[in-house]
Order: sequence, then C-alpha cells, then structure tokens
Amino acid sequence: MMYLMNCILLFILFTEIFSSNPIKPKFCRDCKFFTKDFFLTNKFGKCSLSPKDEDEDNKDFLVDGIIRNNKQLYYCSTARKYEKMCGPEGKFYEKK
Repeated sequence: MMYLMNCILLFILFTEIFSSNPIKPKFCRDCKFFTKDFFLTNKFGKCSLSPKDEDEDNKDFLVDGIIRNNKQLYYCSTARKYEKMCGPEGKFYEKK
C-alpha cells in the first residue's frame, strides 16, 4: 500500500515538473525598446534603451559644422553582452 502511494506521488511530481511551460528566452525582437533597421533584418536591430555616449555624436559637428540630434544606438547583440546594459538575461526587457 505504501509503495503504491509513493508511486502515485512520484507520478504527480514528475507530471508537474515536466508538463509546466518551459521558461521562454527574452528575445530582443519582442522587446518594446527594439528598433529594427529599415533596410536590414532583425539581426541588426538596435536597442533604444542603450544610447552611445554624447561625445561620439559630437564628432560629426567637427567635420561639417552641422549639429545632429539623432542618437546613436548600440546593437542589441552588444547590449545583451554586457551586464551594465541589458545583459544576457535581459534585465530591462519589456514585452511589446
């Protein structure tokens, strides 16, 4: 009798473990901060949450004298590589 109860409990435990939904990875393409390049695929998408330093934007001003307000963004692959940005686990990920 005790053996039968143990088997039933183990069956219930294994069913709960293996039938639950697996953890889905946080893909950048599903994040609200993802910006797709107009001409390229999602492979070269950029993260609007991770702008580059302002000093890098000012280099164009020294070349042609035109001040540009467009922000340069890091590629998503770069943002997911470093912990100070989003990191491999996608800590700033927000679903669209």
